[in-house]
Amino acid sequence: MNRLEEFTKNGKNFICYDLSGLKTDDEFKDLIATAKVLIKKYPPDSVYTITNMTGAVMTTNTHDIIADWIGHNKPYVKYAAVYGVDFTMKTIGKSVGIVTQRVNLEYVSSREEAMEFLLNLE
Repeated sequence: MNRLEEFTKNGKNFICYDLSGLKTDDEFKDLIATAKVLIKKYPPDSVYTITNMTGAVMTTNTHDIIADWIGHNKPYVKYAAVYGVDFTMKTIGKSVGIVTQRVNLEYVSSREEAMEFLLNLE
């Protein structure tokens, strides 16, 4: 399964992260390590990201791993959309956003909604 996808659409650079079904800290660490390398090849403020969190199991350690990842990605991400999160995960995500000062984040219900939202941004 390809958990990282990159493409350009309507002149915008996209990276899609599929964290769906991840259950252990090591699974998150492995994927995020690869994702960090991938995004660094783009100029600052030039990437739109879509993240699928459906069925991912979050722990306190996972929260820290993701917070570090979000901080790492901040210079590169113009706007991000996340789907597949329940109320608890959304609350955690918003708290991480506050700590990392990431305000360019939208929670949506599907990949299609994420794509539509991001493509319609100026």
